[in-house]
Amino acid sequence: MFEKHATGLRLWLAQPALGPKDAPPLLMWGAAVIAAAILPLFVGPWLLSTVRDALVMGILALSYDLLWGRAGVLTLGHTTFLGLGAYGFAVATVQFGQAPVTGLAAGVLCAAAVAAVVGYFLLFAGVRLHFFAIISLAVLIVAQQLAVSWQSVTGGDTGILGIPGLSVGVGSHAFDLGGPRASWYAVAVVLLGAIALTWFVCRSHYGKVLDAIATNEWRAKACGYHTSFHLLSVFVVSAVLAAIAGGLMASCSGVVAPDVFSPLLATEVILWVAIGGRGRTGGPVIAAVVLTLLKQTIASYSTDGWPLILGGLFLACVLFMPNGLRVSGLAAAIRRILRAKLNRPLLHRTSHAQEER
Repeated sequence: MFEKHATGLRLWLAQPALGPKDAPPLLMWGAAVIAAAILPLFVGPWLLSTVRDALVMGILALSYDLLWGRAGVLTLGHTTFLGLGAYGFAVATVQFGQAPVTGLAAGVLCAAAVAAVVGYFLLFAGVRLHFFAIISLAVLIVAQQLAVSWQSVTGGDTGILGIPGLSVGVGSHAFDLGGPRASWYAVAVVLLGAIALTWFVCRSHYGKVLDAIATNEWRAKACGYHTSFHLLSVFVVSAVLAAIAGGLMASCSGVVAPDVFSPLLATEVILWVAIGGRGRTGGPVIAAVVLTLLKQTIASYSTDGWPLILGGLFLACVLFMPNGLRVSGLAAAIRRILRAKLNRPLLHRTSHAQEER
């Protein structure tokens, strides 16, 4: 029985031969590894911590790209699992005095359990598209209200302060990962490992199944695939990855508050994946890092400017870059704008000539 399941798993994860299209992602991943290794040697602690926090948001974007970009499941409340991971880590370490590794596991298990329950009752009941998105937003609002009202556990509006940094014990030795440089390497390793694993799985046979479900679920079901089970599996995995990002965020910042469940942040996650390109593993991560750093820069000048910029970016993405920010897509958008401007005088002259006749 074990050999049968192992053989089935190998078939699901069977990799095609490497081709020319695989060279760019591999080169980009290698360049990211080199940059992550040498950047702490040239950057100060404050800037390093700032970019590290942006990398945590990159993990969150990767988790949502796996769900929306690969499986085609749009949600409006994906940050629910980010908040569950953050609060699970904070409650376990601060309220119950557990080790950081145990706190991270508690946050991940909490998010996985909620995703499994919600996903089971919705996905197996055939809830899809905007219905699923609206219900996920309702779950996010409920989680936010619980974080505010359950003061004895969550700290209410103030949140939980004094959260310890990451530390890993190996035998009798304990490795402190709470400093700026150590936490940078911890976050970078998690992000790069998650990118590699996601790319590996999505280029396998299982990735083709997810593409088929995202393209036409009814056709995939007619081919014999249990689409609801596959969607539930991806939903839980994306929730686990988002919870890991939440635990890292809580350990790096030392504080967690109810605004981690903010619908505005959930909207930003959608924008990251939309701009980076759905299904392009590295694109949403880069978009998340860049836009997070841009948000922090703008917030240092004005706290009211970012929502306006966010709305403008969302409209621009919908109108001119529906497939994400690509060189070819950007060139096509520019051509459409120029063609519209050039055709407008021609249409005006044509209508004027018809009026004279």
